[in-house]
Amino acid sequence: MAHMLILAAGSAGDVYPFIVIGQALRARGHAVTLVATANFQERAERAGLRFVSGLSQQELDASVQDPELWHPVKGFATIWKHMARHLPAAYAQQLALVQASTERTIIVASTLGLTGRLLQEAHGLPLTTVHLAPSCFLTAGDTSVRRGLNWPRSLPRPVVRLILNLVERLMLDPVVRPAINGLRASLGLAPVRRVMSRWLHSPQQVVCAFPAWFAAPQADWPPHTVCTGFPRMPASAGQLDPALQRFIDAGDAPIVVTPGSAMAHGAGFIGRALEAAAALNLRVVVVTPYREQLPATLPATVHHAAYAPFDLLAPQTAAFVHHGGIGTSATVLAAGKPQLVVPFAFDQPDNAARLRRLGVSLTVLPKAPLRAWSAALGRLLGDPAIAAACATVAAAMAAEVPAAEQIADLIARQAV
Repeated sequence: MAHMLILAAGSAGDVYPFIVIGQALRARGHAVTLVATANFQERAERAGLRFVSGLSQQELDASVQDPELWHPVKGFATIWKHMARHLPAAYAQQLALVQASTERTIIVASTLGLTGRLLQEAHGLPLTTVHLAPSCFLTAGDTSVRRGLNWPRSLPRPVVRLILNLVERLMLDPVVRPAINGLRASLGLAPVRRVMSRWLHSPQQVVCAFPAWFAAPQADWPPHTVCTGFPRMPASAGQLDPALQRFIDAGDAPIVVTPGSAMAHGAGFIGRALEAAAALNLRVVVVTPYREQLPATLPATVHHAAYAPFDLLAPQTAAFVHHGGIGTSATVLAAGKPQLVVPFAFDQPDNAARLRRLGVSLTVLPKAPLRAWSAALGRLLGDPAIAAACATVAAAMAAEVPAAEQIADLIARQAV
């Protein structure tokens, strides 16, 4: 048996998949330590995992409150700004966990768990990189949508490859290389370049935590890459909050509006969604931990919940209006419900485009006029083709081997 050190960076949709992967590894007899931000401690320990805080609640709040975090252009540099200052301390903390273990340590790292790649290089530790969304690959094949634009997909592959190389050389590497190479120098490692397209991927094993029907493997992905499925939390025990359940039971199935667990600047998104729902006489559940993003007084047709387990909520709703986070997208897919995706940044525009190609969703941009929101939401709820596509995808997901089991099997092979 081995010590599985899981490094999960991000918000709920980025961390929950690693909790369920950790549970699957623990069921195979491995010791599992999850390193994530402090707000996931209770959930991880309830799942039976050892938890170590990689970022305090205060530090997390500071990054979430940064108004440029979700900017479509500045967002990546903003999130890296907050990550970079913690890299040396994070590396030291994780190395101490490795050295304290009496068992061989295997690293499991999310896309931004870059200290895992450093541990692999500096200490020869086995590493599995787990990518939750296809946009983690800078590929010239099935090119990811950036900022809601589809333009690269219509261009010849050599042209797309040239554009992506320029984006990385001029925009991405200048952001990430100084901190990465500064830490590498202190560890006696040579500097690297092309961090996001090449270096961050484990040279040993890369796992795509999404199915091939969502994004098929491409020729320019690392050759040791395997697609699995969406690792989703097991069915939640218990029930929804009684007040929320009473609201649902009091009328027609509501739509759910959520900008994501880490979006503290979604007042415009929520306001536009509420206006569109009102124009269509729809009942609404708004899920956000930041109550200040909502009007001070809500009509009887709107209910606010700071949190709700989406696996219990989604089956009781008519549709989801959300940001396009991969965790929310996968949960709603499994429930067979249509989705109106309003992408802000990062992987969200690409996830939105892939959901639209599956026929299960429509997309509007955050600042689209109210008539566009209302038209999209009305079509989403009234189009039988969308309903049929949702049912087809949900049935396919129900028949799949649970992704967490597939991923745990792949990781566990490194313990042999």
